[in-house]
Amino acid sequence: MSHALPRTHLAGFFAAAGPAPGCGGLSDSLGVRHQQIVDKLAAPVLVRALNEDLARWVGWQLAAVPDDHRELARRVVPPILTRWRCLLDADDTAAETRHRGWVAMAVLLHRYGLADAAVTAHASAAIDSLNRDVVLSDAFARQSPAIKELLATPPPPLKRRPRRPGTLTLLRPGDVVSIQVEAGFHAAFVREVAGGNEYPIIEFYACRFDRPPTLDELSGRAAARDRGQARFGVVGLTYLPDPANQVLALASGHQQPPLGADPRPGEGRYTITDIIRLQQVITRLFNGHDPT
Repeated sequence: MSHALPRTHLAGFFAAAGPAPGCGGLSDSLGVRHQQIVDKLAAPVLVRALNEDLARWVGWQLAAVPDDHRELARRVVPPILTRWRCLLDADDTAAETRHRGWVAMAVLLHRYGLADAAVTAHASAAIDSLNRDVVLSDAFARQSPAIKELLATPPPPLKRRPRRPGTLTLLRPGDVVSIQVEAGFHAAFVREVAGGNEYPIIEFYACRFDRPPTLDELSGRAAARDRGQARFGVVGLTYLPDPANQVLALASGHQQPPLGADPRPGEGRYTITDIIRLQQVITRLFNGHDPT
């Protein structure tokens, strides 16, 4: 029987996984380091997940536009914000978590040579709120002016691609999840996990919802498309619970995948994508376009 999926082992996984990739000690003339700042946020899983999203996505985009810093920012910031606004703008998320998220977003963008005026403004206001409510340490409060000054300083362009995070997923076959893109929620079934728990292969149910659907609403529901065209291997779909609040667990051990025809011999079993590109895939899939 399916049941709600309260994954509780993230902290142990995070501790075993070691430091976040590409988030090392980059110094600056103001006496604070990006890593020191995010460490003081006391939100290691959130920081790690955001850093992995950025390291992977910045690396891919930097390979495409190595000499165009403005275009790099245009390619990176909007899709990253689309994913993380599910946390940053969520009314049902604790205010201090949202504040930590905005600061982490601004600091890590800066770490990767990027900045966004709106993100920086949100981060500055979040720093004030965290200090007013005495959420973090005295050291964070003391260094807040230097942190704000750092974020207001244009970051130097990134000169090399970040180290790519390893591929690992905590999702398991039979999990059912809801994936939010802007105001729409899209249910997917985990058919299998590829390799050594590298990434899940999911299949979308038909229909976009205005809230996370229930299992009753998914019972007997068809796949969004037949013959594997709604099946995707998603690199970076790692954590459950998802620190970005974009992917929500609906069930585990579920026995009813979406209904529909399997791929024919010679047809692809699924399409490889990643957690950021998946947003565009979902938009195209549920707007009647070719998702690939």
